[in-house]
Formats: sequence, structure tokens, C-alpha cells
Amino acid sequence: MTMLESEFKVKKDSGMHVLLVDDEPDFLDVMNRLLDKHGYMVSEASSGRSALKLARNNHPDAILLDVMMGDKSGWDVCRALKSNPETKDIPIIMLTVMAEDESIKRSFKYADADWHVTKPFDIDLLFFILQTASHRDDQPKLEKKIASLIKKDRKMKKVLEMINPKLIDHNYDFLKSSSKK
Repeated sequence: MTMLESEFKVKKDSGMHVLLVDDEPDFLDVMNRLLDKHGYMVSEASSGRSALKLARNNHPDAILLDVMMGDKSGWDVCRALKSNPETKDIPIIMLTVMAEDESIKRSFKYADADWHVTKPFDIDLLFFILQTASHRDDQPKLEKKIASLIKKDRKMKKVLEMINPKLIDHNYDFLKSSSKK
């Protein structure tokens, strides 16, 4: 059991509805099987336009969204969903090979994504993020857990900064002062 799983008691049989968006059929197939095996209900979209339609019609619990697609970039899809009152609260996880700082910044600043995870990724980390995304009502409890983890292990701060800088920016003053050392 990983540290994330033990600290957050990640449940892999969630019954959570995930919209999986990627234009690579093989990736869709593998991810669909993996998510289904762990109790996630999965809808698939192979284009940005179909992702927008499915998100509006089905209102999934979370969206795993590739950046590079043929018809519309994942960033544009994310931005459109986040600016629509009907879909703005759906957690969106950018799942992409694009690991450069500029790409990560674009996911958060331009597209307003909730998470940015680079391929290849650790599957336990992805399950943790999906669980975290689905428990937005538990935010204060989650923030205490994150602060506790970071105090125990400073390396965790780097991991969290990589996958979601919004967590670090939130309200952890002790982190901001220690990051300047």
C-alpha cells in the first residue's frame, strides 16, 4: 500500500462516473478497462466536440482529458467547460504527455484545470486524484490531511506542486516560507 493510499484510504471501488477523453483508441481501451476493473463507470469521447457534448449531457463526476486532439485542444475543451455554469464544477484532470512547465501553467492558468498529470503516470496517483476530485465537499478535512502529510514529508510538497499548484497556493503559509530556504 502506497503512502497516499494509507493516508487517504483511497477506495478503488468508487462507482464514480468518469468521462475519458483521448483521440488515441488504444489508450481509451486500456484506460477504460483499468477504470472499469476498479469500479469506475466510464464514458468515452475521442474528440473535443464530443467531450463537450457528453459532459453537458451526462455531467460526469470527473473528466480525464488529453491535451493534444485533432479537432479541439484539451485546453480549449477544459476552458469551455469551466466557463459554462452547468459544467464548471466538474473536476477536470489533464492527462497528457506534455510535461513542460509552460504546458502545466497553461493547464491551470488558461484552461483552469483542476489537475495536470503527465503520461506515463503512476496509477495509484491517478486513483488518488480521482478520489480527491470526487470529494470536494470534504475539502477542509482534505486540506488538514495534506498539511499533515507535507509536515511529515517535505518531498510531498514537490509532488503536490507538480500535480496541482492550487493546493499549495491555498492556505499553507508555513509552506510558502519554507520554500524560499
